[in-house]
Amino acid sequence: MDGPQAPQLTIQKIAPPEVQVGRPATFQIRLKNTGPVVANGVEIRDVIPRGARLIDTSPRANPGVRGELVWQLGSLKPGDEVSVEVQLMPIEEGEIGSLATVSFSADASARTIATKPQLALKLVGPSKVLIGEEVTLGITVTNSGSGIARRVVLDERVPPGLQHAAGPELEYEVGDLKPGESKQLELKLTAVQAGQVTNVLVARAEANVRTEDRWDLEILSPQLELAIEGPKRRFLDREASYIVSVANPGTASAKHVELTAQLPPGLKFVRTNNNGQYDEATRSVYWLLQELPPKETGTVELITMPITIGQDRLLVRSVAERGITAQKEHPVIIDGIAAVMFEVTDTRDPVEVQGETNYEIRVLNQGSKESTNVQITVTLPPDLRLVAAEGPTRRISEGNPIVFEPLPRLAAKADTTYRVRVQGLKPGDQRVRVQLLTDEIRVPITKEESTRVYSDQ
Repeated sequence: MDGPQAPQLTIQKIAPPEVQVGRPATFQIRLKNTGPVVANGVEIRDVIPRGARLIDTSPRANPGVRGELVWQLGSLKPGDEVSVEVQLMPIEEGEIGSLATVSFSADASARTIATKPQLALKLVGPSKVLIGEEVTLGITVTNSGSGIARRVVLDERVPPGLQHAAGPELEYEVGDLKPGESKQLELKLTAVQAGQVTNVLVARAEANVRTEDRWDLEILSPQLELAIEGPKRRFLDREASYIVSVANPGTASAKHVELTAQLPPGLKFVRTNNNGQYDEATRSVYWLLQELPPKETGTVELITMPITIGQDRLLVRSVAERGITAQKEHPVIIDGIAAVMFEVTDTRDPVEVQGETNYEIRVLNQGSKESTNVQITVTLPPDLRLVAAEGPTRRISEGNPIVFEPLPRLAAKADTTYRVRVQGLKPGDQRVRVQLLTDEIRVPITKEESTRVYSDQ
């Protein structure tokens, strides 16, 4: 049925030359397909004429909605001919006639080929890459359908962890792809953040054609993590040992790892291990490790000597290739110990009645830290009389006991002397008691010095 279709029908209605009232008459309708193609849905309609009544039809007709006669003949092939008959009874004198009509339909067809473009996308790239490296993603886009894929475009949304110089949203116009045609491209990205990355690339074309492919990548990166073990409080002149650890919790080896420990002013370098080098100008100790594999830890020991009281910090830094860094601080409080002792001696012993002797009280701070509020109290027995008393601070009591004003500070390794001059009143073993108190010594330290007083009588 391709091309123009032109069915053609001829219709002829045949009536008797004369009919008589009261006598049946037969009317005939002939139909012929004179065209070159089939006529479909052929239908004849005829109206019962005025002045007559219907007796019969052949073949039998169906009544129409307005009382007409309807013959549904179906299809007529080219050259086919059919006829129908109507038998009427004239009931009135005069002309009898009616109009027969025919209707039909013609079929025509046209054929074409429906095609369907279809895109296939394939991404090829490494599964692992080191941070900072450039990675090349191979892209193959193919029209696997049966029609032309028009205006093919690739859409790329660069995921976190990867970077492109043109930004995070990329678009590339591939153009038209014929059926079976492929186009290969390369996308260069830079790994900038460690972790798992999934890159989704979308290919689209006209007529809502769309596909996508995914590429999973693990970005490997070394990491540095520092730890310092050692005392946070140390006294002067007592060596302090610190264990410095550098760990790599990352997923790739750290190369050319430099470790630096910077000493505060209060710590003096003593020694270290693992080929550490001390630079006096920068007060820093340097170590070098060529490679630190993932999940491995390297340790060094640093021995120092506290030399200055105060609050300081030990600062440790580590640097490796690819810009990997770490830093750690360790607070250090350097303190001293005030160790105050005293001696009591008499300058003359024995001494006669009414004679005099001096008690010298020497206070010495043997520690590494100054002592504060050093106070001396001297208690005389009843048979000794105070003549004079002097020291680094003034006397603040009258009579016995003899109390000196506290000495605000006694520096480390420093000493001072108090002197008390007395007169013996009665013979006997006279015992002088001396007490020492400081801010560091809250329970008094007591010492006695015995002096023999004699009489010639």
